[in-house]
Amino acid sequence: MAGLYKFLNRIKTAQWILIVAGVLSGAIAFVIGVSDNLPGIILLYVGLTCLAGAWVWTWPSPRDFWILLLVSLVAFLVGVVLHNLIYAFGTMVVGNRFLTGMSGFLGGFFFLVAVVAVGPTAFVALVGGIYTSWRGMTRLTLINRSYRRFVQKHKIRDKQLYRLLNHVRQSASGANLQPLKYIISNSVETNEMIFPTLSWAGYLKEWAGPEEGERPSAYIILLGDTELAKSFQYDAGLASQSITLGAAEMGLGGCLIGSIKRDVLRKVLVIPEQYKILLVIALGKPAEQVVLDEMGEDGEIKYWRDEKNIHHVPKRGLEEVILEL
Repeated sequence: MAGLYKFLNRIKTAQWILIVAGVLSGAIAFVIGVSDNLPGIILLYVGLTCLAGAWVWTWPSPRDFWILLLVSLVAFLVGVVLHNLIYAFGTMVVGNRFLTGMSGFLGGFFFLVAVVAVGPTAFVALVGGIYTSWRGMTRLTLINRSYRRFVQKHKIRDKQLYRLLNHVRQSASGANLQPLKYIISNSVETNEMIFPTLSWAGYLKEWAGPEEGERPSAYIILLGDTELAKSFQYDAGLASQSITLGAAEMGLGGCLIGSIKRDVLRKVLVIPEQYKILLVIALGKPAEQVVLDEMGEDGEIKYWRDEKNIHHVPKRGLEEVILEL
């Protein structure tokens, strides 16, 4: 029950509205009939479109929508071809009741896939792809939040971590010294060694950190090579932003952690003294909702969680951070 509650709690209000609208539209469509009935067919398509929209509402990456659009188009072609083949097969086995019934069922199924299901899905994928592509950097910086609860079972592959570090490799570096090195971890064993060395959410005094099942799926540890430079703060900031923006584009979330038991982490991972431990970036598929609030007149900067466990982060207004001298 706890897992179900957490899942339902992650569903946003807009998604609930779309789900309810989709179910009601579909129910009304079947009541008034969808066979050769234009109003019923329109309502059915509206309902399916709402349900498809609820499904993809939180997708952050345009690539996901374009993939869904491609899959939808392929499903349409496959559905049409299989429907026609099964229909032709059905005409050849008219005398066999079982085969006739089976071919009728499968032919109808693939017809529904091609004509009914694919249309709304492709439409939602097209709109979602255009919208997320149009928002560009604004979308990424908005969803690039500090997430502290994750879907722990969601696997982050080596290829994804290498892609994130390639973003860093291509980023700027002070004096082009490129003094940062990285340790990556996406194995259960190494993750379990890293997790106890981290402290989470200093403003949430009564929260000890993510529970089992909500912990990060991967980590990137930022190290400064003292043989290449003595100061790393600018490079670490650039690298962290490149990593977390790249993670957001993949549909992942990250959290920059500077409160680290460095001596313990160095010991368990056998990190040479040459490398200064700068930051640990926790990565995973977010299992919480983070929203930005306008900072109140009291100037309170502490983030907080409401009764629904939604994480709120106060932000200064644009007019406050721009100086007119």
